[in-house]
Amino acid sequence: MAAGKPRIKELEIVRAFAIMAVLMIHSTSEATVDIPLGSRSQVIYLVINKLSNFAVPVFVILSAVVLFYRYSDSWNLREMLAFYRKRIQYIVIPYLLWSFFYYVYNQWLPNKDWSQVTIDWLKFADALRWAETSYHLYFIILILQFYLLFPLLMTVVKYWKWFRRNWVWIAFVFQTAFYIYHYWIHSFDHPATLFGTYMGLFAAGGVIGMNYERFRNASKHIWWVLGSGILSGYTFALLFVLRQNDIDFGPPAMEFFFNVYAMAMAASLLWIGVRLLEDLPRLASLLMSMGAASFGIYFIHPALLSYWRYQFVFPGESAAYQWSTLGAAAMTFTVPWLIVVILKKWKGSSILFGK
Repeated sequence: MAAGKPRIKELEIVRAFAIMAVLMIHSTSEATVDIPLGSRSQVIYLVINKLSNFAVPVFVILSAVVLFYRYSDSWNLREMLAFYRKRIQYIVIPYLLWSFFYYVYNQWLPNKDWSQVTIDWLKFADALRWAETSYHLYFIILILQFYLLFPLLMTVVKYWKWFRRNWVWIAFVFQTAFYIYHYWIHSFDHPATLFGTYMGLFAAGGVIGMNYERFRNASKHIWWVLGSGILSGYTFALLFVLRQNDIDFGPPAMEFFFNVYAMAMAASLLWIGVRLLEDLPRLASLLMSMGAASFGIYFIHPALLSYWRYQFVFPGESAAYQWSTLGAAAMTFTVPWLIVVILKKWKGSSILFGK
């Protein structure tokens, strides 16, 4: 953090909740389609999966909070150069290494046979553009776009008062225009990986970061904000359940409740983090440990989850499938965390897990 600015400890707690939501999404994803549609179990898995969908936008918001909190008072050319150096060192290099790992691992995994692995460097390089070596790595491509935009946004926000006062609604207008263009004019190939999908949320996180003390002192609003988040989250999940039964309110309704849910959860979890640090320090310490390991957990867990699913194959309607799904979830919540904690004792761990 910038000189004189204290570390925001509750950020690690929010990261812990967000990475748990990521793990829940991936642990339940197959159950939402493997179990007979419309059954009680399938609906429960679907609701859990969709209620966990706040994960990615909350990580986007947190990134903006950190960046604008850190740089808003000290932004200059030297800071910009240091910013890019750190992103290459702690984001781009781990992304390249893990992309290559999954490029090899996903060829080996189905038959556990090294003879099935081929290295085509041109194919690998092409896959890097959209993180196509593993389903979860798309987030890196998304966040790198915001890192590319950040110096421009920080400069304009710092030196143009009118833009600083209005940029949140401008960003949400841009996000809405992006959405309209995608759904009604010409669809993008990778909308979830493009910055336009989250531009308004990133701007909202930036405003929180630049005014963090005021935001923290507004925690008295947690009850109605959290209540709004829970209501919008369950509405978002309900829309998916209804769509399974041919009752479709359309993508705009889902997009609206998704954004309200994400923003409300980000604000609420930050305030909850403050309360936990004050009232439940042991639990806060445990969550901070998980939050500090979240980037490594993000990289590691799909390898372990995929391996589990190849080892334990059961019919979707069987009790064994349910137990296997629960076991996979328990494994992903614990083993990757333990691996990261152990490996972070190695001085060179930042090359794998960033910093």
